[in-house]
Amino acid sequence: MDQVSISLLDESDIDMLIPLAYRIWHAHYPEIISVEQIDYMLERGYTRQVILDEIHNQGVIWLTIKSGDSMIGFAALGPHAPGVMKLHKLYLLPEHHGTGIGARALAEVERIARLNAASALVLNVNRHNTKAIRAYERAGWQVAETVVVDIGNGFAMDDFVMAKQLP
Repeated sequence: MDQVSISLLDESDIDMLIPLAYRIWHAHYPEIISVEQIDYMLERGYTRQVILDEIHNQGVIWLTIKSGDSMIGFAALGPHAPGVMKLHKLYLLPEHHGTGIGARALAEVERIARLNAASALVLNVNRHNTKAIRAYERAGWQVAETVVVDIGNGFAMDDFVMAKQLP
């Protein structure tokens, strides 16, 4: 784990991040949502243009998680409300689950949020993604509400909104 680094996304890494997102989502989500919804959400959220727009126009901070030179995960957080940032994404290849890398990434997200004057973080997580929910709870997050969001094409996100106050 000591060779794992978490750093700001370099735009040259976007072409490595997109196929990684596809690999992670297709490994993790088929038991939770349909493959059709997985592909629909990936096509909408993981293009070079979308990521660059988030970075340059929406204040989203993208991070890469690398083991040596290999990208093994990523995270993204951005402004949500006064004093609140939202963790939009935190994904890690399944073979790195349970190693403490996710906890390190969450700690880095919290550090960045505090640097951006946030006193709280929020995130959405699929209500049936029990593995992720347990990981967030271990890190001090709590379920704040349940939301169902229509994302188009006949698909919906059935999520918990989780929150964490930052010290």
